[in-house]
Amino acid sequence: MNSEKVLMVLAGRPPRADLLNWRLEEADLSIAVDGGWECFRAAELVPNAWIGDGDSCDEFQSLSSDYENMLVIPSIDQDSTDFEKAAIWVNQNTNCSDLVVLGGMGERSDHFLSNLIIAANFNSRWTVTFDDTDEWIRRVTPETPLSLKGRNGSTLSILPIEECKLSTNGLKWELSDEKLSIRDSKVSQSNECISDNIEVKCQSGCAFVFLVK
Repeated sequence: MNSEKVLMVLAGRPPRADLLNWRLEEADLSIAVDGGWECFRAAELVPNAWIGDGDSCDEFQSLSSDYENMLVIPSIDQDSTDFEKAAIWVNQNTNCSDLVVLGGMGERSDHFLSNLIIAANFNSRWTVTFDDTDEWIRRVTPETPLSLKGRNGSTLSILPIEECKLSTNGLKWELSDEKLSIRDSKVSQSNECISDNIEVKCQSGCAFVFLVK
């Protein structure tokens, strides 16, 4: 399936209608991940696919018959989350290079942390972005450096999921081949963008960049 830009909507805090519509227009493939279906239904939109075990989607049993043009992929595997199931399917069936996740933040902190840990293990060549009304999060790996434009004055934090080695450009407190690690409590918290051209490069490992909108 020729789908480089993939949008997943999870069952967390629903995105605003304008954010959903914008991300939907940008996507080659849209996926409702189990209860993420409610977000599409509320907006009177239909994604290209639905993936999950149905425990958070009351309409699960009737989706195939009610929406003939939507691919319905049920999975009752309880050893993985619906987010993981969707990512595995995308990895096996598309040529995804850019994954955007809505509904992955808010509601429950354990779900949010779980989503970050899961996303840290996705295909390292994917650009992975979590988007929400007030915050934007981007995974950085050696294959997916981050470049931001027009963010002078914004607050930015960099948190490692695993030990990583990072360099930055355009921040108040720059990192140069700096090792960040949760184990050593080494993170870059509440850094400040002092340029309209920001770069975050990861030499090894994986980290997430948090940007306040």
